[in-house]
Amino acid sequence: MRRATMGTSLIATAPIVETVDAANRKKKKVATRLPVQGYVREPAREIPVVASADVVVVGGGPAGFAAAVCAARQGSSVVLIERYNHLGGLWTGGLVLPVLSTRGAGKDNAWTKVVSGICDDTCNRLFQMGMAINEKNPTVDPEACKYVLDEMCREAGVQTMFFCTAAEVVMSGRRIDAVIVESKSGRLAIRCKAVVDSSGDGDVMAWSGVSHREIKYHIGLIARIGNIDRVNKQAEGYERHRLGGATPIKSVAMRHMRGEEQQDGLDVLNLTRLQQKFRKEIWEDTEAIKKKPGYEDVYLLDTASQLGVRVTRALNALHTVTLEESMTFTDFPDSIGMSGASDPIPYKGKVVPTAERPCWQIPYRALLPKECDNLLVAGRCFGFEEGLAWDAREIGTCFVTGQAAGTAAALAVAARCAAADVDISKLQQKLRLQQVTLSL
Repeated sequence: MRRATMGTSLIATAPIVETVDAANRKKKKVATRLPVQGYVREPAREIPVVASADVVVVGGGPAGFAAAVCAARQGSSVVLIERYNHLGGLWTGGLVLPVLSTRGAGKDNAWTKVVSGICDDTCNRLFQMGMAINEKNPTVDPEACKYVLDEMCREAGVQTMFFCTAAEVVMSGRRIDAVIVESKSGRLAIRCKAVVDSSGDGDVMAWSGVSHREIKYHIGLIARIGNIDRVNKQAEGYERHRLGGATPIKSVAMRHMRGEEQQDGLDVLNLTRLQQKFRKEIWEDTEAIKKKPGYEDVYLLDTASQLGVRVTRALNALHTVTLEESMTFTDFPDSIGMSGASDPIPYKGKVVPTAERPCWQIPYRALLPKECDNLLVAGRCFGFEEGLAWDAREIGTCFVTGQAAGTAAALAVAARCAAADVDISKLQQKLRLQQVTLSL
């Protein structure tokens, strides 16, 4: 595999990338959904190129991790950009510890496992370490998971850049030429041949002018409670109180919060409001629990470092997967994997129980924008209908779309072709060799 070209020595010698054409720079105004009190003019800047790679992956959640590792395993040089200090996204930093939507009802109604590939590779390592429980819906320890994800990236030769927030892209016609990041080292550019947008919020597709939809959804915050094994059930006045779901650490439980409905996850002021509100609620609720007989030793271990934003943008892809297709075993000739079911879902005027919900295929076209030739989209912002949001955003599905996007990006770079022109049969062959389930 090839490693990304990177180093401080490049800062002084790299070619300059400009984010806006000089003739139009004075006219460009940055869009925002916040109330505007006027504008200030930012001086033109020359942005140093500090890295070049075949594939740049934006966002290090399960989809971005899978994309980066799988692209690197195909021989591409890869730079993975992550704004936090760890990989895993909401899986680790958001404490969304269970890996869901890995199984669904097959054509014989039997409950069938359809998510494998790099998802299994990762979870199996955690099981071997004793840091995962529940074989059907693996629930992991977040710190062990961060460690494993780092190790797998290192083994594959992925160049990870933590503490970098992707902020813009530089377009050359229908292609992304570079990704701009903000960091403590300043505003930097990373040149690329292909980009995988696994930012969760579809930031890259928005900056590159790709057609997409915005979806408001429920936002919450997850916490972990400690000393649950020290509850004194013999205490006078003891009553059973649910503390949360089990985790690999026997004394620790995970408390899930659905949060507020129909929230805008792209509004920073709204996100701030929710974060402060939920932190207060979790703290005060835990303090109330501690006052109950037998629960005196229980304590708040931590709240998630990432707010539980579930869906914000979704790609208007070459093909948008519909709820109807997911419920009727629709076969796609360009299938790149399958998803299962995690919860009951409304369909045709009734709620379909989880056990009756079919497995469903994801076509390669659902990862492809119509307007950009070297961009693929993976994770919770690929092309799906809003009714499918519950499963499309789950960790198992993110692994599937990320693995396919990374593999396809590497193939596109090797063939020097647009992502949409990748040989589907070759991509599917590669995915089968990676133990990906393409059909029932």
